Amino acid sequence: MTDSLSAALATLRRRYGPEALRRGGLPEAAAVWPTGVPVLDGVLVPGGLPRGRLTVLAATARHGPSGRLSLLQSLAATASRSCDVGYVDLAGSLDPGYLADLGADLDACLVLTPGEGRWERGLVMARTLVNAGLPWLAVVCVIAAPAPQAAPLAHASSLTLACTATGWQRAHGDVTGLRVRVVTAKSKVHTPSAEAMVLLRYPRPYAVAEVVGLPTVVTPRLRADSVEALPRVVAAPG
Repeated sequence: MTDSLSAALATLRRRYGPEALRRGGLPEAAAVWPTGVPVLDGVLVPGGLPRGRLTVLAATARHGPSGRLSLLQSLAATASRSCDVGYVDLAGSLDPGYLADLGADLDACLVLTPGEGRWERGLVMARTLVNAGLPWLAVVCVIAAPAPQAAPLAHASSLTLACTATGWQRAHGDVTGLRVRVVTAKSKVHTPSAEAMVLLRYPRPYAVAEVVGLPTVVTPRLRADSVEALPRVVAAPG
């Protein structure tokens, strides 16, 4: 390898990270970071999220809640208990109190606010932290990304989890959480199309915020002849 090529490769690795370049052949198996949520670590991405690679939490609907922000903040809170965490808040929506309710170590959280919609500045900040060796980084944006910025993120991601809100969780008339369907829409490290239901429990008096798995409800399809065999039950008045 010539000196000029070696210098070019070194520049690319320094600018885009060591994972941006590799030799030919099969990709190496990715190390994983356990999220602490069994349904995520077991069903969607066996073992946890891939280390040193980009994971995208995407909303399937452009409007309304999706749960991806609450899920991301839960993951950030978990990570902060064992390492330093960077949180690039492009949306300006971070609530430190909610992170504290999730059990985050706020002293380990570094929050950067590039300004709402300032994608270029935010991505430069994120890349600077990664190149400096920050072990865990979140980039948060609630608004729609411009096409040039969204396309590189979608292409560069090793894992994309699509989040769809399926309804509010209520108890005694109060909203206590959000039920979310999470689907592995893209995966370069595992088989895609895995699906799981999670409940994002909101903090309330005497209860902490957390993410828990929900059982998958399967509705069987009945044949016409089997429907005829079912008993008819009518609640009679009186």
